[in-house]
Amino acid sequence: MSPKKMVYSFGGGKADGNGKMKDELGGKGANLAEMSLLGIPVPAGFTITTDVCTHYYDKGRRWPDGLKAQVEKSIKQMEKTMGKKFGDPKNPLLLSVRSGARVSMPGMMETVLNIGLCPATIPGLIKRSNDRFVWDAYRRLITMYSDVVMEKAAGIEPKDGHGIRHILEELLDARKAKVGAKLDTDLSAEDLKWLCDEYEKTIKKVLKKPFPHDPMEQLIGGINAVFQSWMGKRAVCYRRIEKLPDAMGTAVNVQAMVFGNM
Repeated sequence: MSPKKMVYSFGGGKADGNGKMKDELGGKGANLAEMSLLGIPVPAGFTITTDVCTHYYDKGRRWPDGLKAQVEKSIKQMEKTMGKKFGDPKNPLLLSVRSGARVSMPGMMETVLNIGLCPATIPGLIKRSNDRFVWDAYRRLITMYSDVVMEKAAGIEPKDGHGIRHILEELLDARKAKVGAKLDTDLSAEDLKWLCDEYEKTIKKVLKKPFPHDPMEQLIGGINAVFQSWMGKRAVCYRRIEKLPDAMGTAVNVQAMVFGNM
């Protein structure tokens, strides 16, 4: 499978795929490619094909040869289009990872946002926005990643349904009560930074491993989590009801984050 094209880039008015390729790119990936070809300014990104998901399960949840190299090549293309670099301390590119099956399965599979935020990239993003925005974005990444990638995708079944997201939200509520904040938006940058530190300590204690600070490790974890969610309970039940085959797999869409709330 290695010589085969597994990753299709889009953005900057160009795309490797098109709107007719729903079987290979999923509905979302095919639409993103088509919109880019039409000149609609979609944030740059790439789609990993549905065949890769099938291979992932056929080969004991392993990536096909050559996939990482194709992903890295597509990231370089994204960096060029967006004028930012993934993992760069001064001008970091942040990524979203989303599923995209051939048939829409709303809310059935996982998403991870703000991938690429870490202690190395936080100062650079603060200089380009503000500290409160960045610490809130990092808090959201830690929450989502620990839940989706480190717990669910790892097959960890929390006791009494008291998962890591629930535990982190209790820390958030306790901090709000302590500083007299009614809403999340009432928390200061200092509060959010404190929460991020507490979240990381809690994750290491509860899940027995640290939240990853390497952007590429975060991205690989996010991609694997989308593949894993294809065979998650919600997605499998949905396909049974809708009479959809498991074998069709899901594509994975990786796209540059663009913030409307900066």
